Amino acid sequence: GINAEFINIMSDDTSNTCVGSATDEAADDDTEKKVWSRIDQMLQEYRLSPFLNAMVKKFLRDKIGDRRNLKVERIRQWFITRLSGKTHCTPSDPLQLGCPEIIPGLRAFAWWDTTLLPWVQEIEQNFQTIRDELLALKTEKGFRPYRGPSWASKIPAPDSVGSLSHDAGDWNVFYLFLHDAKFEENCEKCPVTVSLIEKVVPRHYHHAFFSALNPGTHVVHHNGPTNKKLRLHLPLTGLEGSRLRVGAETRTYEAGRVMVFDDSFDHEAWHDGDETRIVLIVDLWHPDLSDEEVKFLSLLQKSKLKAERLLSEQDESGDNFYAILEQTKDMLPNNDWWRVANGQLQ
Repeated sequence: GINAEFINIMSDDTSNTCVGSATDEAADDDTEKKVWSRIDQMLQEYRLSPFLNAMVKKFLRDKIGDRRNLKVERIRQWFITRLSGKTHCTPSDPLQLGCPEIIPGLRAFAWWDTTLLPWVQEIEQNFQTIRDELLALKTEKGFRPYRGPSWASKIPAPDSVGSLSHDAGDWNVFYLFLHDAKFEENCEKCPVTVSLIEKVVPRHYHHAFFSALNPGTHVVHHNGPTNKKLRLHLPLTGLEGSRLRVGAETRTYEAGRVMVFDDSFDHEAWHDGDETRIVLIVDLWHPDLSDEEVKFLSLLQKSKLKAERLLSEQDESGDNFYAILEQTKDMLPNNDWWRVANGQLQ
């Protein structure tokens, strides 16, 4: 089958190579051409430059093709699955079935025990400083409605700008990092928070923001885009009446106590309190991925995001992530939407 042929072709293990007739060698050459042709087709979605395409193919030969290299085993199985024509690997848990990208071989916990992630203690130790930086934003610009392209949700936005992920209430966000981009102006307003994200969170995913749910908000159930990352919540303010379900378990928030979950699992959120609930959200690469695997996946992801950014500039419909980010940038002229007890920040 194509899977075994791919490994044999990529592998430097000569014990798998037999010396045969000229006809056998011709057949092997033909098989190799077909495999590389399929690889080229698969890589097209990442819109790699010629230089990056050469780097990726070298990685495939040197790393993926060497079965003795177990540091890339998860990516090897993912790549072979994709190469065989399947677009989706089978997840470990049925509640991950709605996730469009599954990397095989990664531990799948809906909720992660934070004792497995000892670095979260430093985040918790800086809770008050992070919270102070957040509360200082009450008089600053930077929050915007959370929106996605129309295809991302069945809930259209009432102002026709993208779609919503909530069917009640309001959801606003203050981006620090998104789609491999740093929101410099916002980050300057939260220097300690950003420093902790960059220096304490291991291999952060360049996706971090303050997430604000107003009273009466329900974020509908959904799966995240991939299982190759985990999501951290640091609860900051307005937590009473707020809860989060991930997989089959629903939890409530405790101020300053980090929660880490795998958002490839089906999840949803409710906020029934009287104040605006705000948490810091930070994504990080799954700890089971090796540094080599993260480097490879990052290369593919950055190339794809760069191409999507360029294509969005030619998209006259304005129905893409980058256009919607621009359209929502100044939607909130002030923070009157931010509800606090008795009009006072606690």
